[in-house]
Amino acid sequence: MAHKAVRMEVSDFQDTFFPLPEGITTDQHPQWPADIFNGLAAGEKLTEQEIQTHFVNVVNDKDLMPGLKMSTSSEKPDLTDMGAFKQKPDAAVFKADSVPTDGRPHWADQLVTVEFKRYYPSQDPFDDGKDAKLESEAEKRKEVRGQLIDYAELVFRIQHRTALFMILVINRHVRILRWDRSGTVVTRAFDYVATPHVLCEILWRMSLLSDEQLGIDTSATRLRSDDRDYKLMDFLAMEAHNDLSSEGHDLVAGELKTDPPVFVHVRAKFREAMDPKWPRYRVEVPDGNTTRIFLIGKPSFYAQGMACRGTKGYVAWDTQSERFVWLKDAWRIDYERMEPEGAILGKLNAKGVINVPTLVCHGDIRNQKTRTPDIWEAQQPGLPAPASDAASVSPSATLVEPSPSSTSSASLKRSLFEMESDETVGDQEEYTLRRHAHYRVVVEEVAKPLSDFRRGRQLVGIIMDCVEAHRDAVTKANIVHRDVSSGNILILPKVMYDKQDGHPYVTWKGLLADWELSKPIHEAEPLLRPRQPPRTGTWQFLSVGMLTENPKTVEIPDEIESYLHVLLYFAVRYLHSNCKDPASFIENYFDSYTYEDGVYTCGARKQHIIKISGRLETSNSVPLLFNSPMDDIFCELLPVFKAYYKVQGHMKAQKAILAPPPEASPPRPRPMLPSSSLSVEERRESRPHKPLRKSRALRENDEPTTGEKEDAALLEDHEFMLDTLDTAYRSDMWGYDKVGDRVPIDYTPQVPLVNAHGASALTMKRRRTTTAAPTVRAFSSVPTRPTQSQVPKAA
Repeated sequence: MAHKAVRMEVSDFQDTFFPLPEGITTDQHPQWPADIFNGLAAGEKLTEQEIQTHFVNVVNDKDLMPGLKMSTSSEKPDLTDMGAFKQKPDAAVFKADSVPTDGRPHWADQLVTVEFKRYYPSQDPFDDGKDAKLESEAEKRKEVRGQLIDYAELVFRIQHRTALFMILVINRHVRILRWDRSGTVVTRAFDYVATPHVLCEILWRMSLLSDEQLGIDTSATRLRSDDRDYKLMDFLAMEAHNDLSSEGHDLVAGELKTDPPVFVHVRAKFREAMDPKWPRYRVEVPDGNTTRIFLIGKPSFYAQGMACRGTKGYVAWDTQSERFVWLKDAWRIDYERMEPEGAILGKLNAKGVINVPTLVCHGDIRNQKTRTPDIWEAQQPGLPAPASDAASVSPSATLVEPSPSSTSSASLKRSLFEMESDETVGDQEEYTLRRHAHYRVVVEEVAKPLSDFRRGRQLVGIIMDCVEAHRDAVTKANIVHRDVSSGNILILPKVMYDKQDGHPYVTWKGLLADWELSKPIHEAEPLLRPRQPPRTGTWQFLSVGMLTENPKTVEIPDEIESYLHVLLYFAVRYLHSNCKDPASFIENYFDSYTYEDGVYTCGARKQHIIKISGRLETSNSVPLLFNSPMDDIFCELLPVFKAYYKVQGHMKAQKAILAPPPEASPPRPRPMLPSSSLSVEERRESRPHKPLRKSRALRENDEPTTGEKEDAALLEDHEFMLDTLDTAYRSDMWGYDKVGDRVPIDYTPQVPLVNAHGASALTMKRRRTTTAAPTVRAFSSVPTRPTQSQVPKAA
């Protein structure tokens, strides 16, 4: 397996990442005294604070990094509460003209992060032993490694970065690290007191690097408070009387003043992003042969983790069209034949697929790619060529999913394994590190999270819109989404016009977003390996089949089942029901798993409801009821999925039955003798043959009925699901059934995280959502879906 930390010799690291500028040679470096760090020779007799103070003073007083300065910050967290981590790194390197004086980290301005530890090797997160694993498994050392991961993740979240260098001083030893979205390159630890010239040259070379070489993303320009665009963003964030209410309602004359309108929720999200404690940027996004400029502040969304796609979402201002848009910044998986999300959206838009984002522009950013895989692969003799594609399990959580601005630090505490296992793929270990390319995509729609739905009927309508989007993508563009989940089904306030009288009104539509894991249903030609490893998607909303079969191609029934899981999740969590403990139900149904023979598979509760019982049950087999048409939906769908899995299971069983061995020549008939004179063997041969019970069960009892086969066939396309949702949506039995978030804010998950050898830990992570409240088998007849004029205008 390729681990995410790669060791590199000090000299190779220096030559690779700290090249000298043209015209400067190594013999031009300053002269450094051989005893420059002798004040630190006492080693463990010094406290960590003493090591830190002396080291920083030497670097600054001896000007070891010309033009840069090192500043301590171990006593005070940043005032910004960046992501609620309240982290306090010991020190950092800053440009000489912007060195902090308040003893705080100033995450937005750090060039290089510095950490000090007292004890070597017990606080060294890495191990240079000949036969040792580089990433030490000792608990204390793992804890330090987790701390460094947190620091790197925080810098990447706040700044726009391609890489981050880090100096780790452990007593009189030091390591230099380089982080990117694929992993970490780590030097061997060396004694800088005994060999001070090695560290001094590294620090000198580091001071000669350009911003780009230091890992700064130069496609993002930092804005200062006196910049024109900074002031423009303040102006755009102000409330405007022309903005249109996002709530569903009929528009009155003169209310629609701009086209397209600016919805209140959009400007409000942009205003939240103008937090004065966060940096603002002017960023570039390719648009064909040109480049467009967007203004962004604090991200509205960011993904957890360091070695991952690192997705961040922004409500941005398009300086060309002069309108608010949604900008997604990510490090996409970089393999041949992996289409970027923008290209997929372009195809969907061109084919007229409804209820999907509208592409504005997209593209890779200045050929910025992760370099850690190159270092790792160069050290592996005989390494096979990379696969055409690689996959990912989407980060998601159910009781879990933090808001970047309002989550408490306690709720963001993560196990070390979580921090080191972000976006691990399926149940397989990869033979190489994943390559990532920096990418941005911009779409027109700025949507709301699904948890903002107002009542059950509206929830059903929004999910129905997204099922229609999925159907269109399959039938018109031959594309399957492969990550139907709670985070990818969004609410889009939209101005519509009555088909009869043309009167405008605002309604909420479903928007199926995040198409980056999608793929054509049928590849044009077979690949040498699967396009992506199994279990692409979000654990909690994957079908039972996807969670129990490995490998398995995502099929339409799997995607339809994912919609069922999303509907069930939001219904149990936010709607009135007889479920007395929604948190436990959600955890046991969505987050739970089975571990057997080293493989993580579907949890027992989910399997039982979908495959065995075919009905919703709380504890002790009590029916789970909502006292609304929601009950009709689950009563209609669940028996069909039960039948589907029975048919699938029977087909697999038939394939598994071995062919009978070749028949031998029939034995010669023997004369019949009185039974009393027969031997034991002769009596056995004279008995009439009949199949054993197990054999009869295989051949008879597991045979699906005609009705079950017909039910299973209903999942071959989207129409049955759409008709079921539509019939319930049109019912007049709905009430105002949303009662708020029924998961207590202090709920402690009971399902344990997978252990450190698990392959899919990311999907088990659980953090409570903070975007909550203000989140009969066969109908007698199934009418066609109504026209817009037949549907109430405000749900």
